[in-house]
Order: sequence, then structure tokens, then C-alpha cells
Amino acid sequence: MANRLIRYDALLLRRNLADGFRGPADIVLLLAMAALAAAWLRERIGAAPLSLPSEAVWLAALAGPAAFAWHRLARRRLARLAEHSPIAPAALERRSRLGYLRLAHVLAAPLLLAAAGLAGSAAGRPVAALGIFILAYGAGTGLAQIIPDRRRRGGMAAASTAPAEALGGGRRAVLALILRRQSFGRGRAFARAGLMLAASFALTLAAGWWSEGRPEALRFALLLSPSLLLLLRAARLDAGLLAFLPAAGFRPGFSAFAVSALPAASFLLASLAAMLTGAGLAVLAVLALLHLGFILAGIARAWLYPGRSARSVDLQLQLEGAGLAVAAFLLPPLAVAALLWRLWHFHRHCRDLRWVQI
Repeated sequence: MANRLIRYDALLLRRNLADGFRGPADIVLLLAMAALAAAWLRERIGAAPLSLPSEAVWLAALAGPAAFAWHRLARRRLARLAEHSPIAPAALERRSRLGYLRLAHVLAAPLLLAAAGLAGSAAGRPVAALGIFILAYGAGTGLAQIIPDRRRRGGMAAASTAPAEALGGGRRAVLALILRRQSFGRGRAFARAGLMLAASFALTLAAGWWSEGRPEALRFALLLSPSLLLLLRAARLDAGLLAFLPAAGFRPGFSAFAVSALPAASFLLASLAAMLTGAGLAVLAVLALLHLGFILAGIARAWLYPGRSARSVDLQLQLEGAGLAVAAFLLPPLAVAALLWRLWHFHRHCRDLRWVQI
């Protein structure tokens, strides 16, 4: 029975890849990204060995939160399979679930172990890193198994009424629905978004004043943390609503504006707070890159969701984002050109589906 779950998800993965990279140009891009990644890994392996202080061995403890999140993600996937899939009986059977979870950890654990081993070797304590990794990974998995998942269940019901609300209220209603998804709770989306921005601005100011005279790394982390928390929340998008917008006549430019309004406002306020605390150009540049990355990812998702499943879109963007990151390390102008070309391709995809009922 476990093989049915695994084969089912493997089939979905293959179809999502085919959906995201269906044309010759897309396939060439995928192969080019794989070649760049291989070249980058070869260059890193052949470079001078990494050296870290002995305390860096505790980086292996990050395997705990990673294992917790991964196990929780696998359990949520099993829950969705049990509710909305043709193989729900297999997803409810205990042996099948255990086999699925074991495979998930077989795929994740070696990657995390390699990262922990690299950090341990660089710190000169590989055995200690291995021990910390085993304890942290086991603890994270165990906690994910025993702690109940208290995520909210109202999201799907709310999303199902979003297109009807958007038709009745025009652009302001659409923007309110998107902000409702990006912010906390229901109701007055604009007011809640304003409160989020005000809180982020105040926290950035407080972090900047408190971190004056402290190490630069700590100051960077504190100044960026409020914006990062807001951006992670703003990355929550309603795929059903965004897929509906072109069919209702909304242009790709409006979809891009709607999903990027909150991150753009966050950048302006965070930059103002950073300047008021005397932060330098380096902090402003990192803030700009951080917000730009989230904004571009949101625009790409908004333009790709029409006519596509959310899973296939997110998988495609994760692969392309990794490829662009590698290209940016090796040849930044190539990464910029590839990014602009892909955004134009996504814009055309969304534009061609305007007024088209799917």
C-alpha cells in the first residue's frame, strides 16, 4: 500500500515538471540550470577548504527545526491525500503512512547530514557534528510526531468565495481579498495591513537603536528580521483568486500590483526606519534585495497560476529560483537576463488567458 502513495506523488511530480517545462525553451533552460549548478558545485569542491571556528559545530543542531518542519510537511501532505485524492484509503492505512514518512526522511536526512558534516569538518570536529545532528534530527522528528498541528482550517472555505466577491467589488475588493490572505485574520484587510506595516517599522527602529555599537552581523540580523517576518506572511497568496483574475478581465499589471503592494510598502518603511537609525548603504542594499526577491516571486506566481495548479507553479519557481541563484554566483549579467526573459514569458502566459474561461 505504501507504494501506491509513493507512486501517486511521483506521478504528480512528473506531471508538474512537464506542466512547468513543456516547451523546448523551458527544457533548454532547465538543462542549462542543471549544468550551471554542476559547474558551481565543482568549483566549490575544488576551492580552498572552508574554515570555521570550533563553535560552528553547533550549526548541526539546525537539523532539529528542519526535521520538525519536514515531518510536519509530510504529515500535512498525507492529510490532504486522505481528504482529496483517489487513493484516500491508502493514505489512511497505518503501514502506508509509515512507509511514506520513512521515505520522506530518507530523502531529507542525507542532505542535512552532508551539510552538518561539512560544517563539522570546517570546524575541526566532525564526530561532534555527527552526534549533534543525530540528536537534533531525532528530537525534531519526535516533536513533530507528538505535537498536534493546530493550523487553521478555514482557508479553503474562504478562498472558494473569493472570485464571487472579486466580481462584485472591482479592483478595491480584489486588493482587499489579497491583503486579507497576506495579513492576519478576516474583515478589515487594509487596517490590518497598516498595523502590520506600523509594527514592522517600529520594530526596525527599535532594533536599529538597540543594536548601535554591537557587531555588524548582529545589527544586520536585527534590522532585517521585522521585514523578513512580514514578507514571509505576505508570501501567502490565494492561488484560486489569482487564477481567476485574467478570466474576469483584469490585466497582468494589476495582478502584479496587487500582490506586491504590501511588500513594496514594507520596503519603503523599513528603509526609512533603517536610515533614521543611521544604517549604512549595505543594510539598505540588503533590504532592497530581500524585498525585490519576494516581490518578483509573488509576481511570477500571480502570472503563472491562471490555467495551472498551484503545486506545479511553486515547483517550477523553486527550480528556476535555484538555477538563477547559481547563475548569479557565477555570472550575474546572465542571471539578470534570464530573470527578465522568464518574467516576460510569465507575463505573456497571463495576458493570453485574459477573458478566457478555464
